[in-house]
Amino acid sequence: MRRALLFPLMLLVACDAPGPGFYGISKTEQVVQGSRFTIRVNGRIAEVIRTNPEMFPRYETIAARATIAVQRATGCTAAWVEGDPSVMMAGLACNGETPPAKPPRRRSIPCAIVTNTPFGSC
Repeated sequence: MRRALLFPLMLLVACDAPGPGFYGISKTEQVVQGSRFTIRVNGRIAEVIRTNPEMFPRYETIAARATIAVQRATGCTAAWVEGDPSVMMAGLACNGETPPAKPPRRRSIPCAIVTNTPFGSC
């Protein structure tokens, strides 16, 4: 019985837990067209986590909503969005600055996210 109660509690606690490089950063919540997002910004990169359940979400639809949510939360332009329908990264262009380079697709986490350095300079 204890395990049956513990598992759903663990799922709720981990629902919007930050990824590497975003621990300790305050979060902002946004709702766009029924999708709820938790957003954390580290430098010019934003982590966007969708926190509501959706049946068979399409990446294109969720990414467009995440772009709107990031722009509302930060006041910056989201130049690119990468990830999957649950967790995405967005490159921010603020005050006329150029956005950070889009990260290369790979299985490991870019060191730029962990160390807050530009991509390619690790």
